[in-house]
Order: sequence, then C-alpha cells, then structure tokens
Amino acid sequence: MAPSRSLISRGVDYIAVVATVALGVLAVADVISLNIRERAAELAAIRAFGWPESALSRLVVTEGAIIGLTGSAAGAALGLAAASLFAGQLLATLYLVAGVAATAGVLITATAALLPAQALRRLPAAHLLAQE
Repeated sequence: MAPSRSLISRGVDYIAVVATVALGVLAVADVISLNIRERAAELAAIRAFGWPESALSRLVVTEGAIIGLTGSAAGAALGLAAASLFAGQLLATLYLVAGVAATAGVLITATAALLPAQALRRLPAAHLLAQE
C-alpha cells in the first residue's frame, strides 16, 4: 500500500521546520536580552553584592529554560489536542513525539539564553548603579 500523498515530507517541509525553530531561538534570545536591559540596574546591584558571574549567567539561562518549558508544554499539549481532533485518536508514538519536542524546546531555549547571558558580563556595573 502506497503512503498517502499528504503524509510525504518534502525538502521544503524540513526547511520550514528549521526556519521556524531558528525564528523561535531568535525570539527567545531577544526577549531575554530585553529583559536583561530592563533589569540592568538590578543585575548590577546583585553583582555588586558579590554574586559571581556564573551565578548570574545561570539565572539568565534558567529564565530561558522556564520560558522554553512553558512554551514547549503548551505547544505539546495543543499539538496532541489537534492530533486527537483531526485523527480521532492518539497513538502512543504521538505522546513520544510530543515529549521529545517539548524536551528539545526546553534545551533549545536554554541554549538561546546563553548569548544574552554572555552579554550580561559586559554590563558596566558602576555606571548602572550610579544612574539609579
């Protein structure tokens, strides 16, 4: 039995997936960068209290992971709901795919937070604290 034409993945489909993931990574990195800029004085004060750079970086990456966890869980749940609606049933493999996608989403967003976490090190703490 030949597969249904609607189930065949083409090269353009994979390109669309990669483009979507790349845009998501850029969006998360942008949100975290904006968050860092808005909280620059607070982060400078935390650094002045003696927090090491590694702890501040972990804080930013953890925020990225939480954003990823929230978005990935919602996306996986909505994906399962849509699959159930369209197919009329949920196969065990769909749960596996949703779990893998959610896990990948968390890892990708945590990785996207690394660049803003590195930018955090370049914040001029003394200048920021003087402005407050």
